[in-house]
Amino acid sequence: MFPAVSEAVAHRRRTASSEWISALAARWRRPFLIALGVTVGLRVVSELVALVSAYGVAFPHVVAHDPHTLIEVWNQWDTGFYLSIAAHGYPAARLTGAHAAGNPLFIAFGPLYPTAIRLVHRVTGTGLLLAGQLVSALSMVVAVAGLVHLAEKDEGHSRSGTTAMLLVAFPTAFFLLADYPDSMALALAVWAFIAVRNRYWVLAGLAAAGLFLTKYYLAIVVVALLVEVWEARSPGDHRARSRREPLLAAVAVVVPTLAAGVGWMVFCARRYGDALAFVHIQSRWGRHFAFPWTLVWRTGGDLIHLRFLDTSTASVMELFDSVTVVLLIGVAVYSYLRIRRSYGVMLGLAACAFTFQTILYSETREVLALFPFFIGGARWVDGHPWRERAVLACFLPASYFLISRFVTNHFAG
Repeated sequence: MFPAVSEAVAHRRRTASSEWISALAARWRRPFLIALGVTVGLRVVSELVALVSAYGVAFPHVVAHDPHTLIEVWNQWDTGFYLSIAAHGYPAARLTGAHAAGNPLFIAFGPLYPTAIRLVHRVTGTGLLLAGQLVSALSMVVAVAGLVHLAEKDEGHSRSGTTAMLLVAFPTAFFLLADYPDSMALALAVWAFIAVRNRYWVLAGLAAAGLFLTKYYLAIVVVALLVEVWEARSPGDHRARSRREPLLAAVAVVVPTLAAGVGWMVFCARRYGDALAFVHIQSRWGRHFAFPWTLVWRTGGDLIHLRFLDTSTASVMELFDSVTVVLLIGVAVYSYLRIRRSYGVMLGLAACAFTFQTILYSETREVLALFPFFIGGARWVDGHPWRERAVLACFLPASYFLISRFVTNHFAG
């Protein structure tokens, strides 16, 4: 009798496990299919634009002669920093205040993405450049799948597709597949919110810590996660355990990022003699703290007097970044009032990070990690075909223009 009981229990467990796997597959099949489709589609289209921009109509002959061109065409700008860190780590140099001796610019780039490149390089044996693009592609699939899942929960199936479409149509979306950490940052941000909304507080905290180690300023996401923790509390339940849970959840969300920040400051202090080296080095790009009206005055003057049309490296990007910041502020308010407060807080803090400085620099790329920006945009255009067409009519030519700039060694973000 006992063997029969044991066999019945084992059968029920196998059945329950099979049902759980089937339910999980059914829930995530659509998000991952969409993610895979848009990732492949973005790669094909952006690759074609890049090759035409770099080599003209002769690109088929160039690729046939050297297939590595398909990968090498993206080896521009910050790619060199990330690949060098992946290969050699952070070079030693000493900092004096906000100024550096030698070439410590590498400390401006977070360690998580180059660490992932190094790991993939060692496991697969591929070159560092290809390893970086593999990391970015995998991160994008994971990010878009999570984004579609979140958008489905908040907005429904139709708007989840629109959200993914707006993301891949955005002018700087090609950075998601280049050797840049934007797709990794997007994935960590999305899955931090998925974790916190499913009450996996520690996982949300670890994802937030990963965000800090990918892009330092994204530590602001911790505040948005705390808003989710607060709104997830159980109103009306006055038991002691219920009262403690929000506090314990907040600790679980905050501590990993705090630990990552302290650890990174210790590293910077030992390597460069300055615990805040990763902050001070921003001055090498002309970034200094300033109140928003300083930025408005400077940027407004550049736009009014058409100085953004100068031939300097990043001048034309000032127009793109200005429009992006204005849109970000609008979507932040809209998201806070109409979608989720945590989304509005996340976008609002990002807008503060972008505007409390003397210059705009790469904001059109940085918003790629701010997924509520695209959820809010999908809410605004969905059900209004003319809005969607107008947005795409602006996004797609701008995307072509920025890809062309990037692969021909002109600054694009």
